[in-house]
Amino acid sequence: MPRRRMRSLFIASLMIGSVTGASSQEGPDRTPFADPDMHPSYRAQCHEVRELTEGRETGETRVDFSVTGPLAYVHFDGTLAYLGLCGTAPAPKVLCVTYQTNDMKVGDVVTVAGGYSRPNPDFIVLDPCLAQRPDEMGQ
Repeated sequence: MPRRRMRSLFIASLMIGSVTGASSQEGPDRTPFADPDMHPSYRAQCHEVRELTEGRETGETRVDFSVTGPLAYVHFDGTLAYLGLCGTAPAPKVLCVTYQTNDMKVGDVVTVAGGYSRPNPDFIVLDPCLAQRPDEMGQ
């Protein structure tokens, strides 16, 4: 399946999940984690990320993570877009790997959600990832 088609299906799944109110299978707690392509029941704020991800391993099964905060980094290399947020102590840096910047700029507050991995205690990568401005949520 071509990469663009997979991306479209992923984005559609995330949007459908947010519109229908689909919930995570993680449990009834407020959690920024969700099963793949499901909308987490809670969007973490940057200052909560370290505590909410403490002890969460990157396993063989994909799990999605969602966080809201101001963008500190925006870069497009012609193929992929890299959106960075959080990172002010004690929060780890979060990098969202997506396909476009959607005219997002450093300082814009966005919500990102995507496949969680943690290469080190101070760095989280969400790939694939979807980024939206809070006013676009649920559209």
